[in-house]
Amino acid sequence: MALPELSYERILEDNMSVGLSLAAGIGNEDDFSQYKFLAIPHYRLYFGKRRAAGFFIEGNVAVASVRERDLRYEATNGNYQVSDESTVNFGVGAAVGAKFLTKNGFTGEVFGGLGRFLGDSRSIEAYPRIGITLGKRF
Repeated sequence: MALPELSYERILEDNMSVGLSLAAGIGNEDDFSQYKFLAIPHYRLYFGKRRAAGFFIEGNVAVASVRERDLRYEATNGNYQVSDESTVNFGVGAAVGAKFLTKNGFTGEVFGGLGRFLGDSRSIEAYPRIGITLGKRF
């Protein structure tokens, strides 16, 4: 399974920013490709000496289209019945990480965290916020 992500971040002040990350799950049906699409707006608070760089904490929310897989056993013929249904889930999460900045504006960051989907009776209860990214500051 792969969950590639594309992100945009807007610096509000020297120590804070807002951003939007879009991710799409790719893989075949045998993988854990439950996440079809995620939109994750986030707010970051930076603790580094440079502008929007260094250690950060992140608060985020998510809107996700996920594939809910239901496996049922049929006692009459002894077979399992698998059904897939796409649902839209909403969640809240947090992450921590570090952003590194070069003199010519290239960035690299490492972050990790987790979010939890709201509501009950979901087979997928969480979404990941783990990554290593490379980017360019304009």
